[in-house]
Amino acid sequence: MKRNPAYPRSRRWSRLTTLLAAPACCVLAFAHAQSAIPEGKYNLWLAEQAAPQAPFYLARMAGVASYKSFRANATLAFGCRTDGGEVSAELVVDPQALGFDADPYEGPGAPASGPIALTSGDDRAVRIKVSGSYGDGGPFNTGTPFRFNFMPGKAALARWTQGATRGKNLRIVVPASSGAEAMTVMFRWPDDDAVFRRVVTPCLGGMPQH
Repeated sequence: MKRNPAYPRSRRWSRLTTLLAAPACCVLAFAHAQSAIPEGKYNLWLAEQAAPQAPFYLARMAGVASYKSFRANATLAFGCRTDGGEVSAELVVDPQALGFDADPYEGPGAPASGPIALTSGDDRAVRIKVSGSYGDGGPFNTGTPFRFNFMPGKAALARWTQGATRGKNLRIVVPASSGAEAMTVMFRWPDDDAVFRRVVTPCLGGMPQH
């Protein structure tokens, strides 16, 4: 697997998520994915709790990010409060491993905001603006990951929570602010979406299921 040499940049690190529950074999499968989409029983949703006693949960899956000739692990998480609200999402990659310049997306007032394009299966692409920050994207990232934060919206989520999406590819394209080649991140919707639906249901008008 080809890796891009590291280049110096300032980084900010904060612990934001704690693994709620996962079999040990699944953790190892995610951690050693070798920059590939997990397959079979290892391609799954994992539930996380933002902080002990906090009514905010995330459902996270693993995928692979590609930029030019480099590849690296990636995760995508959807979060919701058990008492309702709006679903938030975070796409997490390690830009240093890819040579992708994420700095223009960092912080309030950042010069870059996308939009990123999300394409599920044969559906039309959904374009959403993002904000970003360096931090900790959960238990499966190494290095200094960058979080692209966005609000997917109820229309897209209504489609993604339907059974028809299971097993289909999800392609996310993140444009480079300089106009250079875009970064592409690939996931495959897990066949079992119970964790995903349980996490986002309270924010889609359903009853909490935690």
